[in-house]
Amino acid sequence: MGNKNGKIVLTEEIIEELSRSSGIEKKLVKQQCETFLVEHPSGNINKSDFKKFVKMALPDLNMKKMEANIFRMYDTNQDGNVSMEEFLIVFHVFSSGSAEENLQRIFRIFDVDNNGVISKNELKKLVKDMSSQCGDDVLTDSTFLEMDKDKDGSITSKEFCAAVLAQDKFSKFLAVQVIDMFT
Repeated sequence: MGNKNGKIVLTEEIIEELSRSSGIEKKLVKQQCETFLVEHPSGNINKSDFKKFVKMALPDLNMKKMEANIFRMYDTNQDGNVSMEEFLIVFHVFSSGSAEENLQRIFRIFDVDNNGVISKNELKKLVKDMSSQCGDDVLTDSTFLEMDKDKDGSITSKEFCAAVLAQDKFSKFLAVQVIDMFT
């Protein structure tokens, strides 16, 4: 984002970069950015506004339980805000990304402490948060056993993606439950 007299300004260079990184046509990027900036002049959306936005876009999603998990997926630099760039990139990945790119984004929902691995407690919390759609200890235990291929007590992004792509029974079920929340 450019900055002129303390106000965020869209430059052609920024629009081109966002278009390239997000995969969205330049004209549409410019239109979406201008709308975003009218509503969020700082160029960032906080958790509270993000929750309202997601509730409007996905009215059936239970944001009370899943808010922090979904926000973490979008807040890729972990600064407590979702920038316009972060939002557009995640939006593009989900709309046209490869299966592996999409699964890496979903992995961020499961990795509660952002340390690059999923612990059994993190998986258990997510299953509990999704409990209206699925969930109990059997699902947590079975999924964890499927995904933790090296039996080191944590699941890496690579293990997560491999288990879902291999269509392991419980891993696939849980990933589909997360994907269904967005469709």
